[in-house]
Amino acid sequence: MISIVTGTLNRVQMLPTLIANTVLSDERLELVLVDGGSNDGTIDYIQKLNHPQIKLIEVGERSSYPHFMNLGIQAATYEVICQWNDDVILCNEWSEVFLELQSNHDFYLFNWKYGSYNDSKNPEWLKGMDHTDGWCLCNIVESGGEIVMNYGLYRKKIFKEIGMYNLEYQYYCADGDMSYRAYQFGYKVKDLRHIKVCSLPASKVATPHPKDHTIYQHNMELYRKKILPEYLQYL
Repeated sequence: MISIVTGTLNRVQMLPTLIANTVLSDERLELVLVDGGSNDGTIDYIQKLNHPQIKLIEVGERSSYPHFMNLGIQAATYEVICQWNDDVILCNEWSEVFLELQSNHDFYLFNWKYGSYNDSKNPEWLKGMDHTDGWCLCNIVESGGEIVMNYGLYRKKIFKEIGMYNLEYQYYCADGDMSYRAYQFGYKVKDLRHIKVCSLPASKVATPHPKDHTIYQHNMELYRKKILPEYLQYL
């Protein structure tokens, strides 16, 4: 079983596609939706659906990315957490993802690319697996770079042992902080280039915070020395 965790804010128009692509496509999925104070009918829409595999968490106001992700992780039922967004769709069948969980890895990176719903069904658009084809899986640690999970899976033991998303961030870099921390502390990662995610065109509500990048660079040095920040929350 997999708990898919994502936030949402005033994007009720994206939710039918999100739900059709997750809990309506595979009964082994749970959707944990953290709402940051929507006033566009999102709450009513989810409540009227009354779907047994959708958990709605109402924050009541806009919160940071790590804050709402941590709330979702804490509310998640299952031992495998999928980091997700409300404006993406899985191009594969979820059964292909479940097959990967038979391996003994601790977290898994999905490949992703910007495109439309029609693109996600187009064999030509789906071709390739690398940056030269527009795909954005990021794992270049062996060449001295970083590892960033934009979409993918964590086993809960990671959040229990080395903490959840770092609350010092507002938005950007929190995902990279989490995945790089897991890697540096010895958790086994698997690149799933064949598991592909389409990032749909949608209005972006995130705002840049220059301080996020400063925190990120500082934490990267800590993780290389096997030091955890003191202010992390643990599951």
